[in-house]
Amino acid sequence: RVNKGYDKSGKKLKPYEMTFKPDPKKTERQNMKALNETAVDFEKKCRQGYDVDNKQTFSEYAEYVIALKERTGVKQRTIEGYRKLMPRVDEAIGHMKLTAIRPQQESMDLLREYQKWYEDMKSCIKGNSAESQASEDQFLRA
Repeated sequence: RVNKGYDKSGKKLKPYEMTFKPDPKKTERQNMKALNETAVDFEKKCRQGYDVDNKQTFSEYAEYVIALKERTGVKQRTIEGYRKLMPRVDEAIGHMKLTAIRPQQESMDLLREYQKWYEDMKSCIKGNSAESQASEDQFLRA
């Protein structure tokens, strides 16, 4: 258990909790060592602000972070910008559990999206430049 502290009204917050199950194939000493390593890692994550709730979605976490930034004095226009982006983020990964999100997976999805956007822009530019060239050629012939 790692204590979260107290809320604004002075009420004690529910602590972070984690269960460790010893491996029956390991010796007692090996299990104690694994328990200590797990406890240290868990406390470190809690101090860094990670919510170890496996049920939390990206959307819930993003709202928490935005609210935290708002309380710490980030400019209102920045907060509005974040909130404006949230529908697009929610559509893409908002439903996913934080534990299910992997940087490589999201990077590849984002890369594919950018490549599609780039190809669309390239074809638009090519289309416009071809039309411009054709009308310029017509103008010069006249």
